[in-house]
Amino acid sequence: MTSTYDARRLRRGKAHPGSSRWFRRYRWLVIGGWLIMGLALAWLLFIRSDKPPVSPPAVPVAQRSASVADAAARMPAVKLPADDAAHDKLTEWWYYSGHLQTDSGERYSFHLATFLRQGTMTHAVFHGSLLDHQTEKLYTEQGRTAGNPSSGRRDGFDFTFGDWQMRGEEANHSARMAGKNFALDLKLNDRLPPVLHQAPGTPVAGLLDFAAAGMSYYTSRPRMTAEGTLTIAGTPRAVRGEVWFDHQWGDFEAAKLRWNWFALQLADGADLMIFELLDRQGGPVLRMGTYAKDGTVSALGAADFEADSRGTWKSPSSGVVYPMDWTISVPAKGLQLKVDPVIRWSEFDARTTTLNAYWEGAVKLSGSHTGVGFMELSGYDTPAARPGPKGK
Repeated sequence: MTSTYDARRLRRGKAHPGSSRWFRRYRWLVIGGWLIMGLALAWLLFIRSDKPPVSPPAVPVAQRSASVADAAARMPAVKLPADDAAHDKLTEWWYYSGHLQTDSGERYSFHLATFLRQGTMTHAVFHGSLLDHQTEKLYTEQGRTAGNPSSGRRDGFDFTFGDWQMRGEEANHSARMAGKNFALDLKLNDRLPPVLHQAPGTPVAGLLDFAAAGMSYYTSRPRMTAEGTLTIAGTPRAVRGEVWFDHQWGDFEAAKLRWNWFALQLADGADLMIFELLDRQGGPVLRMGTYAKDGTVSALGAADFEADSRGTWKSPSSGVVYPMDWTISVPAKGLQLKVDPVIRWSEFDARTTTLNAYWEGAVKLSGSHTGVGFMELSGYDTPAARPGPKGK
């Protein structure tokens, strides 16, 4: 950025001696003002909502639950493919994560997400990572652009940002990303209808209550067939695999929450989503899950599963401590799973685009069932969110 002092110097050919002395004397005040303006802009773009939160009066739990249920019942039902498209909502994201392999048996995993924020100012963010399981090298890339880079289609979604693209038309999708020394280009297809996640007892399929943070619609395609080309250091290779796709949208504030999220593809064909949502002080907000197999979907409530961590990992770059060494049990489905990361150093440092850091990476399953999946641990980048002995 060119300062006023430099601009005058360019116009006049040289600076006035008095202005030079003034700038040297007050330069730290000027720099401090620039920093304050930058932080204020970041607050407007990433954290602040259009309507500041107002603390509601204390009401009995039963009364609040009834009012929330009434409000949820008035929300519109999910309609696809129209609801695959971008909405006029505060927060929305489209998200792929999956495991890939070559015909020779080389293994890789990736995640690719588009985030759309339509608060005080509209902008979009793109996050992507690729893990080479042979070398354990993690590639990451991210970007941000003002406005909404969607094509505006109403029967699906289509985002383009440089070499990145995410496009979905009902069961047929395509995803492309590129970064330093890597690129991925996939075609995806789903043979099953999408899953509408629903906590037991809630009136609208696909709608979740995030308490004071708002409400979110949430749909998935847990096992899309993917084929395409992966390029590392200029060398292309054909890959195939099964990819999990998520779409969430609503007037909710993700910055008020932290969560433990698991998207698990079991070797017997079942797909398990576990979602533990807490506020930033660690108070419970929502615990629920979804079990899907052969087209049959079962909603899981808080009493239907256990998810515990017995260790932690501290990021050397951000200093954030994440809960690790997870076990997940779903007694009614005969599941007792041990969830291990493919690599522990799978933090995505997004402080340059969304002002946060989160753990996002591939996991492998053992115990009663084998399989693969992805785990996301978000909201641990504040002192109040340090995990306890069991990650709770």
